[in-house]
Amino acid sequence: MSTVMIGTPEAYIHHTLASSAQIGRIVGLRIYAVAVPKTGGDFPFIVYKRSNITRESSLGGPQYLPLLSIQVASWATSYESARYLGDRVRLTLDGNIGTAVGCTINDIRLVSETDDFIDPQSSGAQLPLAYEVRQLYQIRWDEATS
Repeated sequence: MSTVMIGTPEAYIHHTLASSAQIGRIVGLRIYAVAVPKTGGDFPFIVYKRSNITRESSLGGPQYLPLLSIQVASWATSYESARYLGDRVRLTLDGNIGTAVGCTINDIRLVSETDDFIDPQSSGAQLPLAYEVRQLYQIRWDEATS
């Protein structure tokens, strides 16, 4: 039995960010789904993850145009660097539409944005102080039906 990957908005997000020359100059290949691997967490980096998905139906059944909320977090060791990276992410994703990696995106919209930081001294971690710019996007896409 072979597994066939269906195009997903997450794959589209990864592909779009990784294909951006501006973002590539900043993070290289350090764009991660859900969590940063223990061996790959050099700053700066980007982490994306689904936070909610809504699938609407009608009397005729599913409409196959779900609405996904996805968080994209830009991390760096200075606030200015995190802000700069967050701005590059916003300019790359907000309003983006198209088809790539087997997924057709009808709309990507930035819904909210917030800044945060992690103070390693408060948690006892041996990491540098890290800053985050977290953005929430809503994505409408054509969901595969087979």
